[in-house]
Amino acid sequence: MVMQKYLDPKNDVAFKRLFGTEKNKESLVNFLNDVLNRSSVIEDVEFLPTINIPESYEQRVSIVDVMCRDTLGVKFIIEMQVVSTPEYLKRAQYYASRAYIGQRAKSVAYRDLKEVIFL
Repeated sequence: MVMQKYLDPKNDVAFKRLFGTEKNKESLVNFLNDVLNRSSVIEDVEFLPTINIPESYEQRVSIVDVMCRDTLGVKFIIEMQVVSTPEYLKRAQYYASRAYIGQRAKSVAYRDLKEVIFL
């Protein structure tokens, strides 16, 4: 039996440890910049809660692997998904829409809503 020297980043626990902690914030910033290849470089991120508490009893709690916001206010949701499931697209849309509508307060105009990027 051969023991692996490193944790598999496709594992939820390892992924969260690798990209979802203050200790490894630089790895997350580099990952986002490399994957997204945007014109504006992400300098820093603030980690946000990964558990989304529903507004009513009938709604489900949603939990994502990593959620953060950059210095411009853009939110990033990063999910590690290895197994293909038919409902994954709908689940991704739900997570992203919750993050998007969470910005909407009476004092925030629609034009001022920040981007939400789901990876």
